[in-house]
Amino acid sequence: MKKILVVDDDPNIITALTVRLQAARYEVLSAPDGFKGLKEAVTSPPNLILLDVCLPAVIGFAVAQRLQELGLERIPVIFITASKKEELRAAAKDLGAAGYLEKPYEARELLALIAQVLRESEPAAPCWERAPQPPVHQLKYGKDPCT
Repeated sequence: MKKILVVDDDPNIITALTVRLQAARYEVLSAPDGFKGLKEAVTSPPNLILLDVCLPAVIGFAVAQRLQELGLERIPVIFITASKKEELRAAAKDLGAAGYLEKPYEARELLALIAQVLRESEPAAPCWERAPQPPVHQLKYGKDPCT
């Protein structure tokens, strides 16, 4: 069973996504903020992360960047945000996001994107044959773009 980590500060969104994803036969982990999301990703690496862009304390982009620094760049990230700022989409793409959805989104659209990303994220070659990612030494996305 594929495991999905949902990182969102809205408990109602976490609940709704958990119910929907479990009905689609995914195992679901959740975290209410970026710090707990990072900890969960490190201790129990998921197959995919649904990551809110605008989180308290640590924004979603900084979480994704930190995952890369920790060597977890193989975990695909789909960013979800209520913001309509176009520069957020560009920043997500810059971070190598597997997807980007604006709230509100259609449940079918989300589930289709998840299925597609999980199919595409199956490694075609052993990890030691993939090109290494250069380390990121400072948080490019430490400033909150959501405000």
